Amino acid sequence: MFTQKELTWIIVAIIIFEFIIIFPSYKNLTIPALIAPILIVFTSVITKKVASSRYNLTIEHKSWEFQNYGWSKESRFKKPFPIGLVFPILITILFNGIIKPLIFLQFDSKDIFEKRILKKRGLKRKTEINDSDIAFTACWGFYALIILAVIGSLFKLPELTAFSIFYGAWNLIPFGNLDGSKVFFGSVINWAILVVFYAVSLVIVLL
Repeated sequence: MFTQKELTWIIVAIIIFEFIIIFPSYKNLTIPALIAPILIVFTSVITKKVASSRYNLTIEHKSWEFQNYGWSKESRFKKPFPIGLVFPILITILFNGIIKPLIFLQFDSKDIFEKRILKKRGLKRKTEINDSDIAFTACWGFYALIILAVIGSLFKLPELTAFSIFYGAWNLIPFGNLDGSKVFFGSVINWAILVVFYAVSLVIVLL
């Protein structure tokens, strides 16, 4: 299910997640706080993997990347910068843990053409990938995190509940190649629905 490179990125993301949770005080280092990032990241990733097959895609996760720093063609790094490794740590340290950006990963998608041509959509055969396929794949990850937060609440695991919602809310931002961008540009209605869900959930968690 995972390539070696993809699994490496996921593990690195979990390690950074752990650091952000416990920073700046190691008093925050508890067993639930250590387990929560593992469950959250793998729940999101695996759910999207399963969903991608439904939409005739194959996806692979990697660090959230940043390449363009201007509007001109020359305003590009020669190689994408792994901002998902630097930005969360930098912001967490600069704001002494008050702001905890939980944005580490993005996914790339490829069309499974052979599988797609065997399925129909309406009266026409849909043989090419479109933005809605990618959007719905990302949506599954967001809804899975809400379910995980509910499970955390039922089993009295506040760290799992809170950070599931925080992780989903950060990644719902429609910026760069984050999942939020994929949903926003592929299905803005579903993005709006998710924003409402997460806004309500954030209010509940923070009260």
